Amino acid sequence: METEKPLFQKIIEKARGSILNFDSGEAESAVREAVDAGMDPVDLIENGFIEGMKEMGDLYEKGDIQLLQIMAASRIMEKGLSLLRLCAKEKHMDLRMFGNIAVNI
Repeated sequence: METEKPLFQKIIEKARGSILNFDSGEAESAVREAVDAGMDPVDLIENGFIEGMKEMGDLYEKGDIQLLQIMAASRIMEKGLSLLRLCAKEKHMDLRMFGNIAVNI
C-alpha cells in the first residue's frame, strides 16, 4: 500500500489541478487513473476536486477571480463526478452519491 501513495497523490493533484486550470480532460483523466489504480473514490473527491474548489473560493474571496470562474470550475467538477459515478458503476464499486456527498460502502 505504501507504493500506491505517490501514485494516489499524483492523481489527487491532477484532480485538484483540473479545477484550478478549468480542464475537463484533466478531470476525466484523473478519474480514470483513480479507478484503474483502485483508489478510494471518496479520497479523490475530497482531497482532489473539493480541495480545488476550496482554493477557487479562496481566490474569489481575495478578488483574484470572478464568480463566472467559480461556476466554470464547478462544471469541471460535475463532469469529473459524473464520470466517476459511471466508472464506479461499471467496476461494481460501492459508491453512493447523496447530493454532494459521496460514501464508499
